[in-house]
Amino acid sequence: MGDWILVEGIIEGIVERIGFRSTTIRKFDKSLAIIPNFQFAENAVINVSQTTNWIISWVITLQYDTTVDQLKIIRDKIEEYIKSHEDFNSKIGYAVRVDKFSDSSIDMYVRCFTNSDSWENWLEVKERLAIEIKQIVEKNGASFAFPSQSIYVEKK
Repeated sequence: MGDWILVEGIIEGIVERIGFRSTTIRKFDKSLAIIPNFQFAENAVINVSQTTNWIISWVITLQYDTTVDQLKIIRDKIEEYIKSHEDFNSKIGYAVRVDKFSDSSIDMYVRCFTNSDSWENWLEVKERLAIEIKQIVEKNGASFAFPSQSIYVEKK
């Protein structure tokens, strides 16, 4: 009782009461849900309150005019930040890699695990990482991409 749980596609909220036939969950919009216990037996229940090492998994989109040297430096600087910063658990593993060429960008995949044991701290760590990545990209003369289309008009 009192834990934040998630049952994919069914319910997310704080457990208020566990009964013989049903469990009462307070949803984050403050509404009350009474869920039959068989739902918990047939579906995976994630106890979010017990989460440690929260994951950050992002795709960073860079403009196509980013040079190979810029890509390598940006990749290395982000990886260095994650490896050396106390916010992250690099023993679990991390990845910072140029991932693919998308329609409007060169995509860099960033995946790491935090040392956070709360949702609030995880948000703070994510924010610090986002600001650091923005600074790294800007310091190295690159820019973030955004969805775009080119239209070519032929002259007749």
